[in-house]
Amino acid sequence: MKQMKFFLVALMAVVMGMSVTSCMNGDDNHNVTMTVPVKYNYGSFLMGDATTKLVPTTELGFLDGTMYIISCQYDQSQVTANSNSISVTLLSTPLCIDPKSNESLTTIKADPTNPLYSLDKQQSSLVYYDKNTIVLTMPYWVKVTNSSVEDSEVKKHSFVLSYDPTAMTASDTKLKLYISHVVEDAGETVTRSNFTYAYRAYSIRAALAAFKEKTGKLPKYLELTAQTNNSKDELKEGNGETSVEYDYAFTE
Repeated sequence: MKQMKFFLVALMAVVMGMSVTSCMNGDDNHNVTMTVPVKYNYGSFLMGDATTKLVPTTELGFLDGTMYIISCQYDQSQVTANSNSISVTLLSTPLCIDPKSNESLTTIKADPTNPLYSLDKQQSSLVYYDKNTIVLTMPYWVKVTNSSVEDSEVKKHSFVLSYDPTAMTASDTKLKLYISHVVEDAGETVTRSNFTYAYRAYSIRAALAAFKEKTGKLPKYLELTAQTNNSKDELKEGNGETSVEYDYAFTE
């Protein structure tokens, strides 16, 4: 089956979290390349520690989002242990990963209309921007027109994140989150035989607060669950849900 290798997929290789690779081609080359989730902050970007600022060497232009993924390069020799501002060269246009208005964390589970392609850690991921913010990579089925995915197709897809505070118990160690893939096709019959990736940053502050109120502590794990099908763009009969677990290593 043909699998679309869009630019961002190749660029981030489904490890859009704090991935850092050195580009050392000799002792005098101190350039380091990284792809990282950041928060836009008046012409610069903030890392998840809320103190390290990444300052692009060129003007960003107009950005109207909050959370982004950027791929950039910086000179390691110019960075000290006390540096809280780092000059970076952007290697691509920043990708906004804010959830759409109908995708914010909710206590009401939306009924999925279509599956995710996979929730496997080899093809999807969860990384933390900070203790209250997760960044998800989600492969999903799309329609391809002339070897590309049109904006009108992308806009049809939503990924609603939810949790159920009524199902939490005092002995729980896992915060359970559900991803509902919802497609608005307006009665059309659409054939989707390729997949690409969605990137979203979600605040889970409310879910963490509910968990702590019930258990008296923060979770040890986050569990993601979604309907998946890597064979075709159809919900499986019966239980087609897949779950995957991630450590939650933050403390008070």
